[in-house]
Amino acid sequence: MSQGKKGLIVAIGLVSAMSLSVSAFATEQASRKPQIASQAELFGLPFNDLNIETLEKQLSKMQVRRYPSYQECVAKYSLGDSGILGLTVATIYYNRFDFVTKTVLFGVVESKEKRQYLGDLLQRKYGLPDEGYLNQGIGKPTWEFDDGTSIRLHNTTYNVSVVYTDEEPLCESSDSGRIDVEALRKKR
Repeated sequence: MSQGKKGLIVAIGLVSAMSLSVSAFATEQASRKPQIASQAELFGLPFNDLNIETLEKQLSKMQVRRYPSYQECVAKYSLGDSGILGLTVATIYYNRFDFVTKTVLFGVVESKEKRQYLGDLLQRKYGLPDEGYLNQGIGKPTWEFDDGTSIRLHNTTYNVSVVYTDEEPLCESSDSGRIDVEALRKKR
């Protein structure tokens, strides 16, 4: 075999080996990518059709204390002095069937780093926002999900809020077993 042919075979072998290495590296990197969540989660629970009783049990496990509330279908919780990334209050709104319709996490967060981290954390979990903007973790983005839920972050100032909304919560009473047929018809 001539030197030219040997050189060509060696070059082809190197290119093949390099493309296999690049392919293996790409596969490894793809496996390291975080999985983008397809549904909103609140304190580790799926937010869609979340029952207030289930949420309260989870908050109790987290040793979160409830404030007395004098409003019907509203529960307020203290998330501690330092809170969760500076968010210190959780206000939970639920319908007469005990399904959560909206949750507002709020806090005065003076640390720009904490505000940025909160935005970055949500973007890593849920991907790029569907509406609004997020610039280095700061902004007013909204993530919308196929199940009718959404998450809206507002962290451009010290007053930071994360609002979870379920546009179409269940209207089934756990006590009676009755279902609000009109609400289910709208959901389709």
